[in-house]
Amino acid sequence: MELELLHRRILDSSLMEILVLDKDLNVMEANATLLQVTGKSSEELLGQPVEVVWEVRSIEKVKEDLTRDRTFQGEVVELSLGGDPRAVHYTITPFRNDIGQVAGFSGFGRPITDTDHFERELRQQLEELRKTQGAAMVGLAKLAETRDPETGQHLERMRNYTRLMSEELSTLPEYRLYITDDYIHDIYNSSPLHDIGKVGIPDAILLKPGRLTPQEFEIMKKHAPIGGDALRAADHDLDGESFLTLGKEIAYHHHEKWDGTGYPDGLQGMDIPLSARIVALADVYDALTSKRVYKEAIAHDQARAIIIDSAGSHFAEDVVRAFLKRENDFLKIKDEFRD
Repeated sequence: MELELLHRRILDSSLMEILVLDKDLNVMEANATLLQVTGKSSEELLGQPVEVVWEVRSIEKVKEDLTRDRTFQGEVVELSLGGDPRAVHYTITPFRNDIGQVAGFSGFGRPITDTDHFERELRQQLEELRKTQGAAMVGLAKLAETRDPETGQHLERMRNYTRLMSEELSTLPEYRLYITDDYIHDIYNSSPLHDIGKVGIPDAILLKPGRLTPQEFEIMKKHAPIGGDALRAADHDLDGESFLTLGKEIAYHHHEKWDGTGYPDGLQGMDIPLSARIVALADVYDALTSKRVYKEAIAHDQARAIIIDSAGSHFAEDVVRAFLKRENDFLKIKDEFRD
């Protein structure tokens, strides 16, 4: 008896609504908070179907999860005192008898406040903003691509190659906390900005059919700082880290090499931002396997051999390993977005 009384007091002391249902969704127990909200006594609720507490549409949502032996988490509409509907967030979990069969369900609810609605709307707006940012970055990148009619589907291939390698690297212990879902989302959308600085390169050099002279190549190399400077200024105007932060890193440094022989800053090894190390391989692979005004495309196997041979000199070895693990997916993307 003392245990039952203690159990009752614990339930009734909770500010959350507590509702216990049998396997047919009839009320077995309700705490004082729920009784106060509904304006009913325990005698009026016990043994009654849950329809006396929740609207029918909410019950159908709950049943969909519970009949699949899953925990329900979400909004239900509750019939409060006076019959006015009230939104409540419930977590409802099955409990079992001694032989492992579902015997009923325990639910814990709290009212959904204006703050909850604000947070949900904010999440929706942030998701819309992320989509808008992605579209804006591709639009910016296409500005540079309009100067070079032969780049075709380069941006789509690049961003997908980059995504594949980022996903693979995220499984490594050293990157697990760094390469998050948000990072993969941002690098996918930022990588098309890698050559945005080519808008500042003269057509005579950018579209030259044939090898550039040393003097022309020095001019071509300026596209990296041109693009990086432009994105840095835009990123600064947005006051802190933004969706352009990775784009800036990539634009500046995707031509750096692991051994320090790249440009524009001659960065070496881990001094090269991870985003740029990933995009460097994606960019080279696509350049090798695509036709340009100055060269023919080469086969995947040839490009693969060049990349393997460049591990530890041009490319970070872990990025090369990520490429090799996902090369079948590279081939699918290459085929899907072929020029």
